[in-house]
Amino acid sequence: MILSPDRVREILASTGAVIEGHFVGTSGKHLSLYVAKDRATRLTSVSFELCLEIARRFAQEDVDVVVAPAVGAIALSQWTAYHLSQLRPDRPEVLALYSEHLETIEAQCEPGSKPVVIKLPWHKHDDATDVLRLFPGEKLVVVKTSFVLKRGFAADVKGKRVLAVEDTLTTGLSARGTADAIKAAGGILVGVGALVEGGGVTADDLGVFRLESLLRVKRQIFTREECADHGLCRAGVPINTQFGHGAAFLAEQGKS
Repeated sequence: MILSPDRVREILASTGAVIEGHFVGTSGKHLSLYVAKDRATRLTSVSFELCLEIARRFAQEDVDVVVAPAVGAIALSQWTAYHLSQLRPDRPEVLALYSEHLETIEAQCEPGSKPVVIKLPWHKHDDATDVLRLFPGEKLVVVKTSFVLKRGFAADVKGKRVLAVEDTLTTGLSARGTADAIKAAGGILVGVGALVEGGGVTADDLGVFRLESLLRVKRQIFTREECADHGLCRAGVPINTQFGHGAAFLAEQGKS
């Protein structure tokens, strides 16, 4: 049975994953509706059903590998790859992989050595106002916005037909980063499959020819400035601190 958008929304809502209010997303945008996908995908029966629909839509693309951005969408790559293998028993088993943010080690304190003192910010020493102490075995790691395929995964996608999957598209940055990582590794990207699209993200935005979203939600989206000027902040709608990045936003503003 093909899942309609209404049925997808019903499934997500039944798990408490569709919530209205005032939220701050990963990108810093303020949202009037939040899809707490983890509330849904923690249930294997839900992941099973939703990923089956993604797999159905790409079953004729001869997919060899499914890649999701870590960490939230990893379960989707597993279930989608499983279903693709079941739908196409004439083909080799589909691999389930994930992309990760590029990380750089800016400083470290070797085991057995004395603590290392770093001025902050470490890349602008003249403007440093604070220090960070690294103790033996500790590292200062900077997480970049770009994505890469580690753990030998780059070799797994080279020359292969690859499907990228994502849970929620708001700005599309994680999906675009994953798509770029697949291409950089020599993979043949057949498209992106997503559970929910809620920011007007298009296939062109992701650098792909095909985007399949099981559900498109309409919601208000504001930048920080827009929200303060004429959005949810201006209207006095409290920021939800349980889901999204509302707690971090309020901490940055000196509020709780």
